[in-house]
Amino acid sequence: MLVEDDEFSAMVTMQVLKGYCGIDLVETGEDALECAKKKKYDVVLMDIGLPGMGGLKAAGILRLMPGYENTPIVALTAFAMSGDREEFLKGGCSHYLSKPFAVSDLLNLVKSLVTETC
Repeated sequence: MLVEDDEFSAMVTMQVLKGYCGIDLVETGEDALECAKKKKYDVVLMDIGLPGMGGLKAAGILRLMPGYENTPIVALTAFAMSGDREEFLKGGCSHYLSKPFAVSDLLNLVKSLVTETC
């Protein structure tokens, strides 16, 4: 699942992963939690700066949901200041990739995470 409110970022991310894995796109943290109740995702790519419920809060709640205790949640965010990565990892995300990212970095990360969960 990709949780991303920016149309351009969502388009780029989905284009990179097209043909490699199926991906559901939602734009809010609230929608991510609703989708996670209905379907089990192998990996969640979570933008942190979402409107309404932020991505970090959504990741923390998702982490408490049955079946998501160990699911990889990647903070996919433009927040790249000193300490941001540590905050996101402490808040429920298991991985971090800052925007703008190299296409190969995203693809390699998702491939490794999908391989680990299967």
